[in-house]
Amino acid sequence: MATQAKSVEDRPVIADSAQALQRVRALLPAIAGRASAVDSDRRVPQQTIDEIKSTGLFNIVTPLALGGSELGFADLVRVTAEFAAVCGSTGWVYGVLAGHSWLLNLFPAAAQQEVFADRDALIATVFRLGGKTETVDGGYRLTEGQGAFCSGIDFADWVIVGNGITLSDGSFEPRFFVIPKADIEVVDDWFTVGMRGTGSRTIRIDNAFIPQHRSVSLAEMLGGNSPGAQAHNRAIYRMPFADIAPFSIIGAPIGMARGAVKAFADQLGRKLADASDAEIGAQSATYARIAEASADVDAALALVVRDAEMIDNAKEPSDISALERAQIPRDWAWAAQRARYATTRIFEASGGTGIYDGNVIQRVWRDANSSAQHFAFTWDSAMSQYGRAAAGLKPSEFALRGKK
Repeated sequence: MATQAKSVEDRPVIADSAQALQRVRALLPAIAGRASAVDSDRRVPQQTIDEIKSTGLFNIVTPLALGGSELGFADLVRVTAEFAAVCGSTGWVYGVLAGHSWLLNLFPAAAQQEVFADRDALIATVFRLGGKTETVDGGYRLTEGQGAFCSGIDFADWVIVGNGITLSDGSFEPRFFVIPKADIEVVDDWFTVGMRGTGSRTIRIDNAFIPQHRSVSLAEMLGGNSPGAQAHNRAIYRMPFADIAPFSIIGAPIGMARGAVKAFADQLGRKLADASDAEIGAQSATYARIAEASADVDAALALVVRDAEMIDNAKEPSDISALERAQIPRDWAWAAQRARYATTRIFEASGGTGIYDGNVIQRVWRDANSSAQHFAFTWDSAMSQYGRAAAGLKPSEFALRGKK
């Protein structure tokens, strides 16, 4: 007999940041033990997903009204980094499935209630889905849809996709739609150098009817005035989505780099455990490399958490100035690239043994470099846009299109 979905009152709610960290850290030893298999199997095990579900951590930014904990994005970043420090793919999948649920809160209330009627519902995303969407009686019909990089699709119950409709005057209106997994075909094409366990596969949607209540316009999402956002009190649910979405994943490369530093320091400690004072002293340059890399990781996390706390503490979206809005993607890019370079410096010091499959530092190096390739962490555009904002100039048209 099918298990009846539990009500929102039955969901485990996390009281505060300390409890969130306590719950994630209790899971880490088991997740660390599975990390190598996650890479070779190209998939996070269902056991890990079930364990995270049992803690309520997937609902960390879900509104209280929908049974979540509503802690905010600073805690999401911290928790994602904790997972990624022991398994990069697990951290990435967690961040996507926990953080991108925030997008659902911008949809009409009926869609929010429909999806979160299931306490364990998880949501993946494809921001740019090809295909054609037409207006039909009662909603929309999406045909010939296809999009890549659907992280967490192995475990998602719903997928939010970006597409659009052609209006009667011939203009194009970008929109987002939430679609059940049953309407989606998953293409097993995720064969990559790193982050193999994220299973970020391509999806296809040949022919799907989407009721009206499962759609919201991009203009409303960018403006922070979508219908669903008005149903929640906190300003974080009324923020323009371009200022929010990458907080879901930025904790992953930072956590990966932290894991690389720790793994290397532990390996070095074991290697030198019985060494002479002279041999230990000869490694001073290596100790400095560890210190520099760890400082970069700590700085990256502190910078991103500062921005997330600014978002979390805002009373209204207007509290965030134009310069502060440009600062956020600057810091995402800076943090991801510093994490990449910190991991590479550790990999450089790992010597010939570091290139072997099965070496944890090699796996983390692949994962960190792969994660930093995400478009949200593109250095050139983020830095140039911040420079324009600092000089009092308007964003480039390219940047405005990129946010869409």
